[in-house]
Amino acid sequence: MANPPEGWKYHSGAGRRQAPEQPGRPVRRAPAKRAAPRRSSLEARYAPQAQKRQVRRPQQQPTRRAPSGQPAPRRAAPARRRRRASLLPWGLAALISCLILGFTFVWSTQHALPAGADASGALNEGEPAPAVQDLGECVFRSGGDALPQEVQDTLTEWFVRCYNASARLEAPQLDDLYGQSADAREACLLDEASVDFISQVRAMQPVDLTMTGFTIGLTVEDCSWEGETITVTLQEDDQIQFAFLDGRTSSSCGIENTFTFSSDGKILAHEKTEDGFNLVRDVYSQQSSGGESGVQSTLSQLTAAAKADVDKLSGQRQQYLADPNGQSSGLSCDMAYDRQAAVDYARQWVGLTAMTRNPQWGIYDDYGGNCNNFTSQCLYAGGIPMDIYGYDTQQWKWYSDVPNSYAEARGRSSSWSGVDEFYTYVKENSGYGLVAKADANLYTAQPGDVLQYGADGEWKHSVLVTEVISDTSGQPVDFLIASNTTDRIDWPMSAYAYADVRLIHVLGYNS
Repeated sequence: MANPPEGWKYHSGAGRRQAPEQPGRPVRRAPAKRAAPRRSSLEARYAPQAQKRQVRRPQQQPTRRAPSGQPAPRRAAPARRRRRASLLPWGLAALISCLILGFTFVWSTQHALPAGADASGALNEGEPAPAVQDLGECVFRSGGDALPQEVQDTLTEWFVRCYNASARLEAPQLDDLYGQSADAREACLLDEASVDFISQVRAMQPVDLTMTGFTIGLTVEDCSWEGETITVTLQEDDQIQFAFLDGRTSSSCGIENTFTFSSDGKILAHEKTEDGFNLVRDVYSQQSSGGESGVQSTLSQLTAAAKADVDKLSGQRQQYLADPNGQSSGLSCDMAYDRQAAVDYARQWVGLTAMTRNPQWGIYDDYGGNCNNFTSQCLYAGGIPMDIYGYDTQQWKWYSDVPNSYAEARGRSSSWSGVDEFYTYVKENSGYGLVAKADANLYTAQPGDVLQYGADGEWKHSVLVTEVISDTSGQPVDFLIASNTTDRIDWPMSAYAYADVRLIHVLGYNS
């Protein structure tokens, strides 16, 4: 890896999204418990006494008349009597107390803090909600120490946000991790749309494909500097717990990512070799407009097609449930297929955190993908013999890496490593070699069968069925698969972004 330029600043935490600070505000505290109130002078004057107050009345004095001719003497004013305590002050005090208590109750109900929250962190209306808890983590398996801290932080944040969104079958919010240029903005829109598309396809499926947990591993393969930008190539792996599998782990690895970063750790460009990301970019390149409108058009087009594909598979399941015994292929063969041997081979040659390949065979990851080469090896391990008879797609063989369509035990046929070519061989072969039913009802699949995925009428990927997942009534509802190119093991059939699936049901072979 090349040395970084002097312009790069290494400091911890830069580029990492921080939770927004809350503006300062007074701490709300519950009112302290009041002691018994002291009496006011008014209360002391008019409060009832423990003993009945004695009311003294002046004695009646006889009336005196003034002598004739003299003015009548002025009567002495009687002593002013103390009036009884009025009830009006007590009534006003009670009314005011009720109003205060009522207002306090309403205010505390409307401004109650969440359970476990600190009063000092209470949010004002309009402030952002607390961040959603991460369901998993992202770790650097190797090479992370060669990257600036800003880049490490951005990568970690990017992957965790994307997986959190797909875990909840939502679209991610990534725009603050990208630069301000038009190209960076376009890269952000495409990445958000890719995760959103995968989430929408999974939400259409009959099983619960939310995640209860995940671990993402990053292996840095290369980093190079050009001026003040750095380009990082890394391999991504993941271990996921899907909800409907009750804690079982599904693994994938060998997903290649290439990021370009600015000196402040912002993403300027991104490419990812993964089915959902590839689909979105392929369809986007065909749109008449770019930018946000082009991305939205792409997303609408892909989700509509995926919905039609999922509905088609749902129809196949209803057909199967209505008559499970009526889905027989009607084919026969001389020798049975060893399904368990094929599944055992598949499990042996799929990696968990790094790709695994059998060196005895050719490897085609860099030539369109290793997926059908892998499934062909699995069938061969299950006892299906190579077929050198016929011409071109009527053959199925691998003796060396050199293409060869002649009826001889040399070279390889296109059907060995090509998705469509293998499907054609299955349909056209007769006599010696593989006996299999193309386009069989999906829900008749058994371990050792082959599934092929497509989109827009183009078939892109082959995988091997390793296990049937049944619902509570014992009927098949999904399948676990093993695959190469992106290595996957115990991966749900329905978790792919490719929604169109066809089954090649393998019976055995004719000798």
